[in-house]
Amino acid sequence: MTEPSVKLLSDLIAIPSVNPMGREPSPGERFEEDLSRYLFDFLQRRGLDVEMEVVSPGRPNLLARVDIGAPETVLLEAHLDTVGAENMVIDPFTPTIRDGRIYGRGSCDTKGSLAAFVWAVSSLIEAKGKFSRNVLLAAVVDEEYGFTGAKHAVRRGLRADFGIAGEPTRLSIVRAHKGVMRWNITARGAAAHSAYPDRGRNAIYSMARLISRLEEYAGTLGAGAAHPLLGSPTISIGVVEGGEAVNIVPDRCRIQVDRRTIPGETTDSILQPLRDMVSRMEDIVLEAPYLDVPGMEVLSDSPPVAHLGDAIRKATGDVASEAAHYATDAGLYNAAGIPTVVFGPGDIRQAHTDAEYLDLEEFQQAVRIIRTLLS
Repeated sequence: MTEPSVKLLSDLIAIPSVNPMGREPSPGERFEEDLSRYLFDFLQRRGLDVEMEVVSPGRPNLLARVDIGAPETVLLEAHLDTVGAENMVIDPFTPTIRDGRIYGRGSCDTKGSLAAFVWAVSSLIEAKGKFSRNVLLAAVVDEEYGFTGAKHAVRRGLRADFGIAGEPTRLSIVRAHKGVMRWNITARGAAAHSAYPDRGRNAIYSMARLISRLEEYAGTLGAGAAHPLLGSPTISIGVVEGGEAVNIVPDRCRIQVDRRTIPGETTDSILQPLRDMVSRMEDIVLEAPYLDVPGMEVLSDSPPVAHLGDAIRKATGDVASEAAHYATDAGLYNAAGIPTVVFGPGDIRQAHTDAEYLDLEEFQQAVRIIRTLLS
């Protein structure tokens, strides 16, 4: 018979919650909705105060509360969505247990954290255990693409004294991570027949000159001032699009830029060097960022590090703290005044892979850690 917490995790994996990654929904598509409704029913049956908040069609956040009237509230947050399941070498939505691991899309990123948080809260209630602080349990949409679930929660007035964002950290505390900003740059030219290229303006040539300058700028960033935990900020071009046909001088070329930021950088300080760069180039347009999630750092003696560290030490005997180069919802919560660290079972190297899995002993340890934190 499957252990109840593992049964919960299996149920979460079996419910697809793939992020459309910016694609508009087709009629009837539900994205994270089925998973959110499953958790709504699961938690409501156990007596929690639960609500769903629609962020966009088929994409509701879920919020559940345990209010014991304590002076302190902890936020336990994990995202509902996963990346796509194409080209996986395992059945992505048939959770399979083998050699102490559970396989399936989202098992590591980040339904393992979600199940650990949900089970720790619900099992403590069922056991009539005593909570030491209030709990706000949040399961949010769209972390893998636009972070709109966490942004919606913040806009709606999410409040807690400190928080934990669930991600695969191998049970280490991530107390600092980089942020991410993304934007488009477009080069405009003039179309012409390729037999007479002098009659047009080749937008790809214009963009190639900018790309060369951005490559030089990337080296400057890497050699500049570094954060003591996170190192230097970075910039990368991930997508290049241009032209309609080989026999037409292209009148348009677009690139998508990914900028990894460090705590303390501002929107203006990030974009001004790019504005200066394109201002000297004809027909180049720097568009406003379509994604901006700040980096974060919390002090080693801050409440989330101290309280979670005590719980980890009691459950496992050892505490590790580290920094990460990826961005998470924790950046948005810290910016909103909720000191939040990142923590959860699983290894980030397993996230998004074609045979994604989670170590079940680590998952059970995460449950024990969170129960200790809450009680």
